[in-house]
Amino acid sequence: MLVDHSDLSQSLGDLSEAEIVGIVDHHKLGDVTTPNPIEAWIWPVGCTCTVIKNMYDFFGVEIPKDIAGVMLCAILSDTVIFKSATCTDKDKEAAEALAKIAGVEDLKALGMEMFKVKSAVDGTPPRDLVFRDFKDFNMSGKKVGIGQLEVVDLSLLDSVKADLEKEIQAVKSEGRHSVFLLLTDIMKEGSEMLIASDDESVVEKAFGKKPENGRVWLDGVMSRKKQVVPNLEKAFASL
Repeated sequence: MLVDHSDLSQSLGDLSEAEIVGIVDHHKLGDVTTPNPIEAWIWPVGCTCTVIKNMYDFFGVEIPKDIAGVMLCAILSDTVIFKSATCTDKDKEAAEALAKIAGVEDLKALGMEMFKVKSAVDGTPPRDLVFRDFKDFNMSGKKVGIGQLEVVDLSLLDSVKADLEKEIQAVKSEGRHSVFLLLTDIMKEGSEMLIASDDESVVEKAFGKKPENGRVWLDGVMSRKKQVVPNLEKAFASL
């Protein structure tokens, strides 16, 4: 079962040796193909765990308390405590139901505590930060890497931002046309994008803002899946 992806570039290197029997996802359908019919649960929601919650309900399986807690945290993370453009009513309904099972009363407090932990960057190598949440995409034949760091306050990254810029240049040199790193401020509800690209004009084409010194602020942009990848795919198609 492929979970949270259906793109070959994001899957196992030896996937061709496996038999795929199903996909559970909340992203666009990727380029994975199968010789036989499969079960597919692909919903336009903010988190794959919202889909999984509904699979539990559909098959009449009780969700253990600890698993409910993990799934709840996944939904809070993926939807950025329900602030992301990807968030739907189904995500909120699933989170509330999971919170009851897990014994969580204050969802926002749990989400903020979780993001405070995710915001800790001291002592973490720049490469680990770049690849903390990183995906490669094939955009019109060009390999494009997009990473994301979500923090409660962008100023927490001031001390490491220069190192991150050097690191994405190094990551780009490993066979990629471009590497973009989103530094998402969940309180300001926007992202600063760090850019390493053979052609920075794709950023202006995608978002209507011209980068300065390899950076651009994208107000209201919090979702890589819904607000960044589709825009960049269109921009790369026009190069």
